[in-house]
Amino acid sequence: MHSAVIAGNHLDARAHNPGGRLVNPDVAALLAVQADDLRAYGLEDRLNALVPRLTVLEQELKRAEDALTRARQDVEAEEQRQRELQDRLRQHRELREKSEALLGQVTSPREAAAAMAQIDQAKRFIADEERDLESLQQRLAEARKASGERDHDVKEIQRMQQEMRASLDADRETLQRELGDVRAERNKKAQAVPRSLLQRYDRIRSKRRSTAVYPLRGQSCAHCDTAIPVQRRNTMVATGATELCEACGVLLYVAE
Repeated sequence: MHSAVIAGNHLDARAHNPGGRLVNPDVAALLAVQADDLRAYGLEDRLNALVPRLTVLEQELKRAEDALTRARQDVEAEEQRQRELQDRLRQHRELREKSEALLGQVTSPREAAAAMAQIDQAKRFIADEERDLESLQQRLAEARKASGERDHDVKEIQRMQQEMRASLDADRETLQRELGDVRAERNKKAQAVPRSLLQRYDRIRSKRRSTAVYPLRGQSCAHCDTAIPVQRRNTMVATGATELCEACGVLLYVAE
Protein backbone atom coordinates (compact mmCIF):
# COMPACT_ATOMS: atom_id res chain seq x y z
CA MET A 1 0.00 0.00 0.00
CA HIS A 2 2.92 2.34 0.80
CA SER A 3 4.38 1.94 -2.68
CA ALA A 4 0.98 2.56 -4.26
CA VAL A 5 0.60 5.78 -2.28
CA ILE A 6 4.08 6.92 -3.31
CA ALA A 7 3.33 6.13 -6.95
CA GLY A 8 0.18 8.22 -6.73
CA ASN A 9 2.13 10.99 -5.09
CA HIS A 10 4.62 10.94 -7.96
CA LEU A 11 1.75 11.65 -10.32
CA ASP A 12 0.62 14.49 -8.04
CA ALA A 13 4.14 15.85 -8.04
CA ARG A 14 4.12 16.23 -11.82
CA ALA A 15 1.09 18.44 -11.53
CA HIS A 16 3.14 20.80 -9.37
CA ASN A 17 6.07 20.64 -11.77
CA PRO A 18 5.32 21.72 -15.36
CA GLY A 19 8.81 20.58 -16.38
CA GLY A 20 7.94 17.01 -15.53
CA ARG A 21 10.65 16.46 -12.94
CA LEU A 22 9.52 14.46 -9.92
CA VAL A 23 9.85 16.13 -6.52
CA ASN A 24 11.10 14.28 -3.49
CA PRO A 25 8.68 11.37 -2.79
CA ASP A 26 8.21 12.52 0.81
CA VAL A 27 7.28 15.98 -0.40
CA ALA A 28 4.96 14.49 -3.00
CA ALA A 29 3.23 12.54 -0.24
CA LEU A 30 2.98 15.72 1.84
CA LEU A 31 1.48 17.64 -1.08
CA ALA A 32 -1.22 14.99 -1.38
CA VAL A 33 -1.96 15.40 2.34
CA GLN A 34 -2.07 19.18 1.94
CA ALA A 35 -4.54 18.88 -0.95
CA ASP A 36 -6.91 16.95 1.32
CA ASP A 37 -6.41 19.46 4.14
CA LEU A 38 -7.36 22.30 1.81
CA ARG A 39 -10.45 20.37 0.73
CA ALA A 40 -11.29 19.85 4.42
CA TYR A 41 -10.91 23.59 5.11
CA GLY A 42 -13.32 24.33 2.29
CA LEU A 43 -15.88 21.87 3.64
CA GLU A 44 -15.46 23.25 7.18
CA ASP A 45 -16.03 26.76 5.87
CA ARG A 46 -19.20 25.63 4.11
CA LEU A 47 -20.38 23.95 7.32
CA ASN A 48 -19.64 27.09 9.33
CA ALA A 49 -21.54 29.14 6.76
CA LEU A 50 -24.68 27.19 7.65
CA VAL A 51 -24.58 28.46 11.25
CA PRO A 52 -25.51 32.09 10.45
CA ARG A 53 -28.36 30.91 8.26
CA LEU A 54 -29.72 28.79 11.11
CA THR A 55 -29.18 31.69 13.50
CA VAL A 56 -31.25 33.99 11.26
CA LEU A 57 -34.09 31.46 11.27
CA GLU A 58 -33.93 31.11 15.05
CA GLN A 59 -33.88 34.88 15.54
CA GLU A 60 -36.84 35.37 13.21
CA LEU A 61 -38.85 32.73 15.05
CA LYS A 62 -37.86 34.12 18.45
CA ARG A 63 -39.00 37.63 17.48
CA ALA A 64 -42.36 36.24 16.41
CA GLU A 65 -42.66 34.17 19.60
CA ASP A 66 -41.73 37.18 21.75
CA ALA A 67 -44.38 39.26 19.98
CA LEU A 68 -46.93 36.51 20.64
CA THR A 69 -45.95 36.39 24.32
CA ARG A 70 -46.41 40.16 24.66
CA ALA A 71 -49.76 39.99 22.88
CA ARG A 72 -50.97 37.24 25.20
CA GLN A 73 -49.78 39.21 28.22
CA ASP A 74 -51.76 42.22 26.95
CA VAL A 75 -54.87 40.02 26.71
CA GLU A 76 -54.33 38.69 30.23
CA ALA A 77 -53.87 42.20 31.60
CA GLU A 78 -57.06 43.47 29.93
CA GLU A 79 -59.00 40.41 31.12
CA GLN A 80 -57.77 41.04 34.68
CA ARG A 81 -58.91 44.69 34.46
CA GLN A 82 -62.22 43.50 33.04
CA ARG A 83 -62.79 41.16 35.98
CA GLU A 84 -61.91 43.89 38.48
CA LEU A 85 -64.21 46.40 36.76
CA GLN A 86 -67.07 43.91 36.52
CA ASP A 87 -66.66 43.16 40.22
CA ARG A 88 -66.86 46.86 41.15
CA LEU A 89 -69.83 47.32 38.84
CA ARG A 90 -71.61 44.40 40.50
CA GLN A 91 -70.95 45.87 43.95
CA HIS A 92 -72.30 49.30 42.96
CA ARG A 93 -75.40 47.79 41.40
CA GLU A 94 -76.00 45.84 44.59
CA LEU A 95 -75.50 49.05 46.57
CA ARG A 96 -78.02 50.86 44.39
CA GLU A 97 -80.55 48.05 44.79
CA LYS A 98 -80.12 48.08 48.56
CA SER A 99 -80.47 51.85 48.67
CA GLU A 100 -83.62 51.69 46.53
CA ALA A 101 -85.03 49.01 48.81
CA LEU A 102 -84.12 51.10 51.84
CA LEU A 103 -85.79 54.15 50.30
CA GLY A 104 -89.10 52.32 50.30
CA GLN A 105 -88.78 51.58 53.99
CA VAL A 106 -87.67 54.93 55.42
CA THR A 107 -90.16 57.08 57.30
CA SER A 108 -88.29 60.35 57.76
CA PRO A 109 -87.24 62.93 55.16
CA ARG A 110 -83.67 62.76 56.49
CA GLU A 111 -83.40 59.02 55.93
CA ALA A 112 -85.00 59.41 52.50
CA ALA A 113 -82.46 62.07 51.54
CA ALA A 114 -79.57 59.86 52.64
CA ALA A 115 -80.93 56.92 50.65
CA MET A 116 -81.38 59.10 47.56
CA ALA A 117 -77.82 60.38 47.89
CA GLN A 118 -76.53 56.82 48.01
CA ILE A 119 -78.64 55.91 44.99
CA ASP A 120 -77.36 58.91 43.00
CA GLN A 121 -73.78 58.14 43.91
CA ALA A 122 -74.17 54.47 42.95
CA LYS A 123 -75.74 55.52 39.65
CA ARG A 124 -72.76 57.77 38.86
CA PHE A 125 -70.33 54.99 39.69
CA ILE A 126 -72.33 52.56 37.57
CA ALA A 127 -72.46 54.93 34.61
CA ASP A 128 -68.72 55.58 34.78
CA GLU A 129 -67.89 51.89 35.13
CA GLU A 130 -70.21 50.90 32.29
CA ARG A 131 -68.43 53.38 30.01
CA ASP A 132 -65.06 52.09 31.19
CA LEU A 133 -66.21 48.53 30.66
CA GLU A 134 -67.38 49.27 27.13
CA SER A 135 -64.01 50.88 26.30
CA LEU A 136 -62.14 48.02 27.97
CA GLN A 137 -64.12 45.40 26.04
CA GLN A 138 -63.14 47.13 22.82
CA ARG A 139 -59.47 47.11 23.85
CA LEU A 140 -59.79 43.48 24.87
CA ALA A 141 -61.26 42.55 21.50
CA GLU A 142 -58.37 44.32 19.77
CA ALA A 143 -55.83 42.61 22.05
CA ARG A 144 -57.35 39.20 21.33
CA LYS A 145 -57.28 39.94 17.61
CA ALA A 146 -53.62 40.97 17.83
CA SER A 147 -52.83 37.83 19.83
CA GLY A 148 -54.52 35.70 17.19
CA GLU A 149 -52.52 37.42 14.45
CA ARG A 150 -49.24 36.90 16.33
CA ASP A 151 -50.14 33.25 16.85
CA HIS A 152 -50.80 32.91 13.12
CA ASP A 153 -47.46 34.57 12.38
CA VAL A 154 -45.60 32.09 14.57
CA LYS A 155 -47.28 29.09 12.96
CA GLU A 156 -46.65 30.46 9.47
CA ILE A 157 -42.97 31.05 10.23
CA GLN A 158 -42.67 27.57 11.69
CA ARG A 159 -44.30 26.11 8.58
CA MET A 160 -42.04 28.04 6.22
CA GLN A 161 -38.93 27.28 8.25
CA GLN A 162 -39.67 23.58 8.40
CA GLU A 163 -38.63 23.14 4.76
CA MET A 164 -35.65 25.50 5.15
CA ARG A 165 -34.41 23.69 8.23
CA ALA A 166 -34.84 20.32 6.53
CA SER A 167 -32.78 21.58 3.60
CA LEU A 168 -30.08 22.99 5.88
CA ASP A 169 -29.98 19.77 7.90
CA ALA A 170 -29.58 17.77 4.70
CA ASP A 171 -26.77 20.06 3.55
CA ARG A 172 -25.06 19.73 6.91
CA GLU A 173 -25.28 15.94 6.88
CA THR A 174 -23.87 15.82 3.35
CA LEU A 175 -20.99 18.15 4.21
CA GLN A 176 -20.20 16.28 7.42
CA ARG A 177 -20.14 13.00 5.51
CA GLU A 178 -17.86 14.46 2.84
CA LEU A 179 -15.62 15.98 5.50
CA GLY A 180 -15.36 12.64 7.27
CA ASP A 181 -14.37 10.94 4.01
CA VAL A 182 -11.75 13.59 3.23
CA ARG A 183 -10.25 13.38 6.71
CA ALA A 184 -10.11 9.59 6.53
CA GLU A 185 -8.38 9.77 3.14
CA ARG A 186 -6.03 12.43 4.46
CA ASN A 187 -5.04 10.30 7.45
CA LYS A 188 -4.43 7.37 5.14
CA LYS A 189 -2.15 9.43 2.90
CA ALA A 190 -0.37 10.91 5.95
CA GLN A 191 1.02 7.45 6.70
CA ALA A 192 3.36 7.87 3.70
CA VAL A 193 4.84 11.11 5.11
CA PRO A 194 7.80 10.91 7.53
CA ARG A 195 6.63 11.75 11.02
CA SER A 196 9.05 14.65 11.51
CA LEU A 197 8.04 16.26 8.20
CA LEU A 198 4.34 15.77 8.94
CA GLN A 199 4.69 17.29 12.41
CA ARG A 200 6.54 20.25 10.96
CA TYR A 201 3.82 20.74 8.37
CA ASP A 202 1.01 20.38 10.94
CA ARG A 203 2.54 23.07 13.15
CA ILE A 204 2.60 25.48 10.23
CA ARG A 205 -0.88 24.74 8.89
CA SER A 206 -2.45 24.92 12.38
CA LYS A 207 -1.38 28.56 12.51
CA ARG A 208 -2.26 29.41 8.93
CA ARG A 209 -5.27 27.20 8.14
CA SER A 210 -4.34 27.53 4.49
CA THR A 211 -1.61 26.37 2.11
CA ALA A 212 1.52 25.66 4.14
CA VAL A 213 3.80 24.07 1.51
CA TYR A 214 5.01 26.11 -1.47
CA PRO A 215 7.57 25.46 -4.20
CA LEU A 216 10.59 27.56 -4.87
CA ARG A 217 9.86 29.93 -7.73
CA GLY A 218 13.20 30.60 -9.31
CA GLN A 219 15.33 31.76 -6.42
CA SER A 220 12.45 32.90 -4.22
CA CYS A 221 9.59 31.69 -2.05
CA ALA A 222 6.49 31.27 -4.20
CA HIS A 223 4.34 32.62 -1.39
CA CYS A 224 6.07 35.86 -0.34
CA ASP A 225 8.67 36.22 -3.11
CA THR A 226 11.53 36.45 -0.61
CA ALA A 227 14.88 35.30 -2.05
CA ILE A 228 16.32 32.14 -0.49
CA PRO A 229 20.08 32.10 0.21
CA VAL A 230 22.12 30.22 -2.40
CA GLN A 231 23.53 27.68 0.03
CA ARG A 232 20.07 26.68 1.26
CA ARG A 233 18.76 26.43 -2.29
CA ASN A 234 21.67 24.24 -3.30
CA THR A 235 21.04 21.94 -0.36
CA MET A 236 17.36 21.68 -1.27
CA VAL A 237 18.21 20.86 -4.89
CA ALA A 238 20.84 18.32 -3.94
CA THR A 239 18.87 16.49 -1.23
CA GLY A 240 15.21 17.21 -2.01
CA ALA A 241 14.86 18.51 1.55
CA THR A 242 12.30 21.09 2.63
CA GLU A 243 13.19 24.40 4.24
CA LEU A 244 11.26 27.07 6.10
CA CYS A 245 10.90 30.47 4.52
CA GLU A 246 12.37 32.80 7.14
CA ALA A 247 10.13 35.64 5.96
CA CYS A 248 6.64 34.10 5.92
CA GLY A 249 7.16 30.74 7.66
CA VAL A 250 5.85 28.41 4.97
CA LEU A 251 7.54 25.15 4.05
CA LEU A 252 9.45 25.26 0.76
CA TYR A 253 10.41 22.48 -1.66
CA VAL A 254 12.14 22.29 -5.02
CA ALA A 255 9.77 21.82 -7.93
CA GLU A 256 12.13 22.62 -10.80
